[in-house]
Amino acid sequence: MIEKVIEGKVYTRGKILECCVGIERGRIVSLKRILDGEEKIKIRRGIILPAGIDIHVHFREPGYEYKEDFSTGSLSALYGGITCIADMPNTNPPTLDTISFKEKLSMAKRKSYVDFVLYIGVTESNVDKLDEISKLSNLLKIYLGESTGSLFLDSSNLEKLKEIEEKKLIVFHAEDRKCLDKNRFQARNLKEYAKSRPSACESIAIRKIMENLGGTNHRIHIAHISSLSGLKELEHRDDNTTIGITPHHLFFNIEQDLEEESLYKVNPPIRGRINQEGLIEAFLNKEIDILESDHAPHSLDEKEMSFEESPAGIPGVETMYPIMMYYFVKKNLPLSRLINAISEKPADLLGVNKGRIEEGRDADMVIFDLKNVKRIDDQDVHYKCGFTPFKGFKAIFPEKVFIRGEEAIDGEECLIEKGFGKYLGEIR
Repeated sequence: MIEKVIEGKVYTRGKILECCVGIERGRIVSLKRILDGEEKIKIRRGIILPAGIDIHVHFREPGYEYKEDFSTGSLSALYGGITCIADMPNTNPPTLDTISFKEKLSMAKRKSYVDFVLYIGVTESNVDKLDEISKLSNLLKIYLGESTGSLFLDSSNLEKLKEIEEKKLIVFHAEDRKCLDKNRFQARNLKEYAKSRPSACESIAIRKIMENLGGTNHRIHIAHISSLSGLKELEHRDDNTTIGITPHHLFFNIEQDLEEESLYKVNPPIRGRINQEGLIEAFLNKEIDILESDHAPHSLDEKEMSFEESPAGIPGVETMYPIMMYYFVKKNLPLSRLINAISEKPADLLGVNKGRIEEGRDADMVIFDLKNVKRIDDQDVHYKCGFTPFKGFKAIFPEKVFIRGEEAIDGEECLIEKGFGKYLGEIR
């Protein structure tokens, strides 16, 4: 008899079917109309969907634990229906070599509620050691201009990236450093900040990336696209190049009446209304591949400083799936587009055995009651920073979350301990 069976309306292979999901040792082993199991859970309300995967989070550990850590960040992800994350390297110390990578890995193994992989950064300091550092992870992160830290790679060194194994995923923060330096001034609000980091800087960076790596077999991902001009640079991309977008670039623009503008300060910046609406259309038309939160929390004290002093970054891992779920339901859009962008495609990019409710996959699933809509408040999120710029947004949070077949979230209750999350990478 199968260990565990979850029965209900299940999204699988593009359809919602009334069926049973059979689970053994954390994997899906059967999808049938009727199944018997040692433990059987019947979902009477709502639909069973693949859990989300966030390929772009900053859980701030080590070095900035007062903003977030692997425990609080991964718990927030779990409550938001995300069961697998990929953590970025701009910590203190940054994740750039064997020692820093293994130290972060040890922390994450002890503290993470969700499964995870880790990026290794490629910078001016280690670009000549690509063979060594690329053995640590299949995920490499590159900043072509300074963001909230000093990690960057000069675009003149892009040619060296051809030495990286083609199976690796090279993820870019695409803002050109020379362009940023040329346009830099002390911005006092969101409109000025967008002028200080214009869309031209994104376009120039993407053009340089494609000139050096486009047409090769290297896997390229342009993170958090923020402009239609940047997107235009990618209109002739091949299947090896993917594009991500965040909810904050989809839903915010500088023409909105946003209180406490520093809460929305982020790199790359949010831009004008026409640009924002164009990005939504491009996402829905599959010109943009995946959703990623770019969860980058700062303390409320930091974000409430003057706009000039406030650091750039927005928390979002817990609200991404719920906000998008409500948006798709409200607009009567096909859930297949959302699931592809938040589950299927991210699983493919990271090379993890998740993202689909199919035989052989990890049993990572979320149950959404589509009628249970709530307005987000700061008190709803589990971030260490304790606030969300999506306050007031309508959202549908998952009723239950399963990770590797284990029920992890039941309503407001977390049923697993920190350290349950597994590292899904490998070190050669």
